[in-house]
Amino acid sequence: MENNENTIGIIPDSSGNSGYSAKLLRKSSNGNSLILIIFTAFMFLGSIISANIANAVVGEDSEYFKGIVLILSMIIQHFIGIPLALFIFRKTKIGQGTDTIRSVFRKPQQSFWWVVRWILIAVFFSYAASLATNMFFMFLEKITGVSLVQTDFSAENNTFSQIVNIISITFMAPLFEEILIRGGMLNNIKRFGSWSAIISTGIFFGLLHMNYPQVPFAAVLGIVTAFIALKTKSIIPTIITHFIVNSIGGVMSLITGGLDIKAIQNGDISSLLENPVVFVIYMGLTFLVIGLMAVGLVLFILECILHRDSFRFEKINPEVSEGKKLCHYFTAPLTILLTLFYIGMTILNAIPQ
Repeated sequence: MENNENTIGIIPDSSGNSGYSAKLLRKSSNGNSLILIIFTAFMFLGSIISANIANAVVGEDSEYFKGIVLILSMIIQHFIGIPLALFIFRKTKIGQGTDTIRSVFRKPQQSFWWVVRWILIAVFFSYAASLATNMFFMFLEKITGVSLVQTDFSAENNTFSQIVNIISITFMAPLFEEILIRGGMLNNIKRFGSWSAIISTGIFFGLLHMNYPQVPFAAVLGIVTAFIALKTKSIIPTIITHFIVNSIGGVMSLITGGLDIKAIQNGDISSLLENPVVFVIYMGLTFLVIGLMAVGLVLFILECILHRDSFRFEKINPEVSEGKKLCHYFTAPLTILLTLFYIGMTILNAIPQ
């Protein structure tokens, strides 16, 4: 990384170290939390406004209700919430010293094949985390007898809702979420330490979803994409990675619309067998994911053996361990409150009403 990106707001000493400040890191952590608080407020506000508009236009019982709510809420969150959150942040003292969003759309500073390798590795880790999460919660539900509630992303059985689902999940979410998390939050704290920035922003990317099956999956995806963003100094590869993962999920949601998702995840595919076309597409996507995971796993093993330098970053504030930086990050007052809020909402959303 370039020196001016790593030491914004920190004055180097005579030895070349940056004069690390836990206080400044906590302020930057609070800055990131401010970004997320504004965005989260627009998530809830967007849902309320969208539901009221959709109810007034088509009525809550309409087959188009869910699609209208989704597209309107996504527009409010992404076209208003994210720009406003980043604008307000950049008006703060901490935000004024960070890179502009435009700068993270530069050409990736790694080879084409490096980017391809790590996109496939990211896909492997994401789906491996998803598989492990599903197995864990299936076991938890079995021993507790409690059926947890998860967000339903499937589209209604009409063309409008299906198009809205594709636009929202496949295109809007990858672009705007990468701008928010990797373009905004990661750029704010990367000057303190690379791995601590990667892990902290990845964790919050998971928590932001407030949907128990998504939290671990999204956190792992967030960690790997943050790694890719710092290595390439660009969010273009992370947008592509996010697009691939969401595209597969988006198609899955289209073909399983109206089906019992939890039953399918638990191995009951009777509803799929009733529709041969849906079954073939579903199994095809399943084998595609398995194939991508296998390739990603092999590439990761080869990366560990042949390209260990891929995991190295220029040392930033080496006098302070990355673990201590994480402690400083997560002990910022606003960050503590936001973490507790996200965890609380995730638990609340999972409890059957």
